[in-house]
Parts: sequence; C-alpha cells; structure tokens
Amino acid sequence: MTTSTATLSDGRSVQFLPTMIGEGGMKQVYFTADRKSVVCFFKDQSTAVDPNRLARLEAILGHFNPTMDPVTGPEFAQLYCWPTGIVVSPHLGVMTPAYSSNFIFGSGRFKGKEKEGKWFSSPKLRKMLPADERGNWLNYLQMCIRMARAVRKMHNTGLAHSDLSCRNVLVDPKSGTCAVIDIDSLVVPGKYPPDVLGTPGYMAPEVVASQHLSHLDPKRCLPQISTDLHALPVLIYEYLLRRHPLDGPKVNSTVSTEEDVRLSMGERALFIEHPQDRSNRPKSGLNVLTEHLGPTQGPQARLYLPHLFQRTFVDGLHAPNNRPTAGEWEKALNRTTDLLIPCGNPSCEEKWFVYLPDQKQQKCPWCGWQLRKKIPVLEFHYAPRRGQFRPENHCLVAWDQRRLHLWHVFTDKQPTEGVDKRTLAYTAFHQGQWILINKDLDSLISPSGNPVPKGQACLLQEGDEILLSKNDRGRLVSVHMIP
Repeated sequence: MTTSTATLSDGRSVQFLPTMIGEGGMKQVYFTADRKSVVCFFKDQSTAVDPNRLARLEAILGHFNPTMDPVTGPEFAQLYCWPTGIVVSPHLGVMTPAYSSNFIFGSGRFKGKEKEGKWFSSPKLRKMLPADERGNWLNYLQMCIRMARAVRKMHNTGLAHSDLSCRNVLVDPKSGTCAVIDIDSLVVPGKYPPDVLGTPGYMAPEVVASQHLSHLDPKRCLPQISTDLHALPVLIYEYLLRRHPLDGPKVNSTVSTEEDVRLSMGERALFIEHPQDRSNRPKSGLNVLTEHLGPTQGPQARLYLPHLFQRTFVDGLHAPNNRPTAGEWEKALNRTTDLLIPCGNPSCEEKWFVYLPDQKQQKCPWCGWQLRKKIPVLEFHYAPRRGQFRPENHCLVAWDQRRLHLWHVFTDKQPTEGVDKRTLAYTAFHQGQWILINKDLDSLISPSGNPVPKGQACLLQEGDEILLSKNDRGRLVSVHMIP
C-alpha cells in the first residue's frame, strides 16, 4: 500500500493514504495509514505563512485543549474531534482523530455517510432512516446535554466555535452521543478572529443583519460566544421538537427569496412560538410546544427548558446579552431528565415525555397516551441548617429501575464531567408496591426513622419522607403519587 509522509510540528512523522476521502470549504482530508486519524490540509496555502493561523492552532492544541486534563480529558475527548497535531509538511494542516464508527451510517441506503444533524431534525429526512437509527426522545435529550457540555467547556476557557450547526456537530441518536467537529477554526475574541460567519439557519440574527457591512464597520457583528448562544439552542430546539425555531410562514420580502430569508433570519427574525406575536406561527405542525418540555409555573420555572427557550428566542433573539449560557442549558436539560415518564404506548416512537407538575393529567404529547397507573414522584428537599429541610421545587419521577445518583442524593454534586456516576439507589415496582432499594448509600433512613442497610428496601407511599443521607449536604425526599 502506497503512503505519503506528513511531518508534524513536534517532529513526528505520520504516514497517510494518498486518496482524498473528503473536502470542505477550507480543507482536504486524508486517512492516516492505520485509519485511526485523519490529516487535513488547508486548501489555501497562504495560511502557511500566516503567523496568526499557526498561533491559533498552537493555542488550541495547548492552552485551550480540554482533552489534556488527566481527570476529565478522556470524557471531553469523546465530545469533540479535537486536533492532536499540527502538520507543517508537505502543507500546513492538522491531524485529528477519525470519526467514531457510531457517527457513520453502517448500513442501508446511507451507508458510509456521516450522521449530520439534518438527518434527525428534519421529519422528512428522518422518515427515510431505518427505525433503529432514529433513537427516542431520551436519546435526543442526552445528545443535547453532551452538546451543551461541550460548548460550555469551550466558552469557559474563552473559546467560541463560531460555526455551530447541524454540519459541525455529528450525532448518534441511537446512543445519545455527539461530537463537535471543525475545532481548528475556534475563535478567541479579540485575539483569533473567525474564519467564517457561520451556517445559514444557525447564524445569530445580528450576524445575518450586519453581514453586508465592512469588516471595519463597528456595527458589523462577527461570530463570538454570544452568537454560539444562539446556534446552540437552535440545535437543541431542532433535536427536541424537529423543526426550526424561526422558520415560519411570515413573508418579510417579496423582492426575492434571498432577501426574504435574510430578513427572516436577521433583523426581522421572529420565534414561531412567540407568546404575543403569532404572525410567524405555522397553521399546523405545532402539536408539541416548548411548554410541554417542563414546568412553566412556580418559583423554579426559570430553571427549565420553556423559560430558557423564551429567554433565547424572545428576550434574547435581538438582544445577545439576554441569552442563556451553555451551562444554563446543560443544567436545564439535566433537570429535564429527572422529569421523564416512560410512555406506555408500545407504538409511540418517542417513548418518553416530560412530567408537568402543574397539570392534573400526565399525557404524552407525541401520541396522546395518558398515565393512569400510580407512580411515585420524589420531591427533593435541602437543609440550609442541619435538620431544617426546605423544598427545592424539583423532583425525580420514579419508574421501575429508575436510578438515583450522587447528584440526586447530595446538593453539592452536579451531573457533569468528572463526577462519580455509579448507582446509589433505585426505585422498583415489586409485588404490587413501589420500593426504594439501597444499593450503595451509607445512611439511608426510612419514613419510620430506621436505617435501611445496603441491599434492603423501604416502601414508597404517599406523604412518606425519606432521608437519603445524614451528610450535611444530604437530601430528604417526600413521596407524592401521581396521577
């Protein structure tokens, strides 16, 4: 097998196959000889003498590289396709890991194609996929959590992606995983400017509205962290609701299609679910709304998805400073997983829906199935002072084999990178009764005040209070049966 040699900036030599396997707007891509990595050469070789380009790559591989952390690095390596080397010969480029096989269609009419988001967010394209590739709603929620985590980590280090889109985040709904790609063009505001403005449909309105202005015009808006905070929720909205948040029937120009799109995604962009202005609301197809994705009432409603979509696409659509952070999205998505109810309709494609505390009846918005069997909801309480518990206005919907993790038991733990993910307890439906089984909790206390040893269980009945841990950060849960 004939190979060519690429030299990296650290002196390593890498053999790569001479047949080009892909080409984008900026790079040409080749497999390394072992096919575990790819070598990506920049097409415009004037970049080879651009010190800014080389400095950007060195910063991305070094100072800004989250995959180098000894504790969380391996976890972040799965969330990105982060460059592993800078190629200096025969041309300037980067070496990155090859895409994991789960991000490539392995069979069927699309065998060998990358799993770009459009296949799964478009109802028309999704119907063309085999049923086992589509995933269910829980998978999409998990996918969005990982995507928000990846973006949050970039932003916390000062980086902006600048081109988040369905093309630059590979997804696998079967496993609920994703990988952010095109890392070599990340933006450091004020230091390393963007190479591109973004992808149509994901560019922030202020970028679209000002793209006709000169780069020197102070009113020109370029990609930065705040524009990522538009693109990220567009992706989340598409994956969870299978439609674009701004793509409605309103016509903003009859001069040309191009001008209509520019206005509709730019200065006149309008959320299709805007609570007051319904002029861009489709006449059909809005069976599931953002209000079906979490609580909309009560003191903690601001922490859930409906409120974050409101802040993004109403309050923050034309006011970038009002947009939620990626960290807020990650937390809201994680909180949503606590509220999931398994749909009892075997033919429901989505399989899961969100518990809405302010609704008397819990009904799957996807298929209409209604919950009739009693299931427990564990309402969380925290103790600002030892022994004085107050409601957190958050809960965990319990179903058969529902697991409780460290972040459910202790108030100072979050379901994020580096946290211990082992199961500490789980709920089960056993012999006609709901029970909580202690798997690995040191001080679980039953409603009667007695310790529950590991391997033992206590009943879950309406009004019961169970102390999950005697630790100062330990939670107490009260049991509420629904519906």
